[in-house]
Parts: sequence; C-alpha cells; structure tokens
Amino acid sequence: MPGRDRPAGARSPGAEVIVVLCTLLLVVLIAVAVVAAWPKIRRAVHDAASEPAGPAIASAPARSPQTLEGVLTLQLVAGEITGTQYRHAMSTLAARDAERHPLDAPPDVTPPEAA
Repeated sequence: MPGRDRPAGARSPGAEVIVVLCTLLLVVLIAVAVVAAWPKIRRAVHDAASEPAGPAIASAPARSPQTLEGVLTLQLVAGEITGTQYRHAMSTLAARDAERHPLDAPPDVTPPEAA
C-alpha cells in the first residue's frame, strides 16, 4: 500500500526486540564465563598473595660496569660519592678523553656555485 511504506533508514518493527535479546544473551554469556573461571581466578589471587614480595631484579645476575662512566654512575646511585664528586670525575674523564682522542673537524669547504 502506498501510504504504509516506511521511510528510508527506518528499522523493522522487531529490530528493537532483537537488539535487546542479543544484548541479554551477551550479558548472560559473560556472566557464565566469569562464574566458570571464578575458582581459577581466586586460586591465582591466593597464590600471588602467598608468594613473598621481593624485587624482581634480585633474581637477575649482577653485572659489573664495563666502563669508568658506568662505575662512577653506580657509585653515585649507591651513595658512595656525591653529585659534586661525580661531576668533577666526569669532567676530568671528559678532559682526558679529549686529550687522548681529539675531535677532527672536516675542513671548511665552499659550496660549488650554481650553474
């Protein structure tokens, strides 16, 4: 019938019911999954709570620094030297490095003229 046509983009009469049923089904499936997994979740939480809390890094083997900069940084972090002592040692180290390995800058080159 010409007067009973739905406008473009309008939903069918049962579309809302289908959306509500799908949403309800999804909620029920999530609830069932949570109830089924609940014992495993509780056991995992209980096991995690019963383990002694220790630093995760402690199990890694300790590596000694390979450079003088690394040794100085380790001493600074450990509190064996102060920040001033660290900066002084690093500046002395930088001066020694500049003396032993001077930086060679490339010579100034004039750019070729545009043709």
